[in-house]
Amino acid sequence: MDSTPEQLRFASIPGCTIRADFAGGGLSSDLGPLLLKGVDRQIGLTERVCAAIDDTRHPGYITHSLHDILKQRIYQIASGYEDGNDCNSLRHDPMFRLGVGCKPFDTDEADGALASGSTISRFEHAVDSKDIYRLSEALVDQFIAGYATPPEALVLDIDHSEDAAYGQQPLAFYNHYYQSTCYLPLMVFEGLSGALVAAVLRPGKRPTGAENAMILKRVLKRIRAHFPTTQILVRGDGHFSTPELMAMIDAMEYTDFIFGLPSNAVINRLAEPAMQRACALWAEVQTQDVVPDAVRLYEEFRYAAASWHKPLRVVQKAEVMGLGENPRFVVTSLTAPEPVRVYEELYCARGQAENWIKHLKADLASDRTSCTTFLANFMRLLEHAAAYVLHQQLRTQALQHTELANAQPSTVITKLFKIAVQVRQFKDRVILHLPSSCPVKQLLQTVTERLFVPKPAKLLFSP
Repeated sequence: MDSTPEQLRFASIPGCTIRADFAGGGLSSDLGPLLLKGVDRQIGLTERVCAAIDDTRHPGYITHSLHDILKQRIYQIASGYEDGNDCNSLRHDPMFRLGVGCKPFDTDEADGALASGSTISRFEHAVDSKDIYRLSEALVDQFIAGYATPPEALVLDIDHSEDAAYGQQPLAFYNHYYQSTCYLPLMVFEGLSGALVAAVLRPGKRPTGAENAMILKRVLKRIRAHFPTTQILVRGDGHFSTPELMAMIDAMEYTDFIFGLPSNAVINRLAEPAMQRACALWAEVQTQDVVPDAVRLYEEFRYAAASWHKPLRVVQKAEVMGLGENPRFVVTSLTAPEPVRVYEELYCARGQAENWIKHLKADLASDRTSCTTFLANFMRLLEHAAAYVLHQQLRTQALQHTELANAQPSTVITKLFKIAVQVRQFKDRVILHLPSSCPVKQLLQTVTERLFVPKPAKLLFSP
């Protein structure tokens, strides 16, 4: 007998054949939704997101509340099910039903299956520009709510990321840098904690300085309304060193920037003395018994392009190595510290944001922007951003000082979420049976105590 969709065949062992079917009933392969629900209860993420959306559906035709739809979609993304069609298979899963707040096996019409893939799709395509605006604000508010008191300092790392188009999506343009037709969303992370501050879906074309300044100004104003005297440093690579963005940040109190700076003829001329000294030092070290990989000198000078609002401090890394000269520059409004610290400690640290973007894209599939409208794709990006927030808070609140304290989302999904569960429902309780050989028993005890044992809620960040 061959394998069928209802029965599977495996290699026999001595004296026994092995068959499998899908008649296990109250079983699930995912413990994750309950853990995500615990995090969500502590931080109020889905409630805040739900409050930002105007539900225009006719009350007589509503089966699933807006809050339930959002929880279902975000929890499924956070559990590794990013495709909207996955909802069709998971709408009867007892653990996802528990995560949303339904009894696992109630089948009456009022409390039946979760939303289908078509319902999820209609919801994502129904949002308008006002909903998207409020949702984006809610995401920033979620970040702000993580602080019990205003922090002394924040670092905002900003960067764009390619989201390849899945066809002829509106506003997906060919981008020469990535050599693909794509969207180019702007991501904002807090550089000291890895928290997601904002995610903005953009057309695939290269952004102008005015566009970046407009987006970031809204984020900064919203943060400033709660943290008026917090010192904020904005970091980004060279394509953010535009006159509009630098002037906007420079005009704000307690706000500074540090951006990469592309070179030009004038900058190269100003940097030439330091490069000559670096070349001389490189020639000198060639006579040593142990030759270093490179020599680096750090200098600074004032420079103002014709479009800049004033001369600004430029920090130069004069680097020479076996492959030749490698000069690098950053522009900053900071007056201190010394050049080497500005470059090595402040600017280079922004590279960590690339890992957070990777977590968002590779682990949580935020680049699945395959809907037929731009706003629906924007909604998808925000749903994936919310899933990232849940994972980041789970690591910070429940996984501190454990073996998964620094794990990326895919590792948490594999080791902590993908655990087989037998679900038994009684009149007044639900019992979950986990495998006797579960390798993370102690870790699950720690996580559930931190998430579900009643105690005063701890916010994500400490100032």
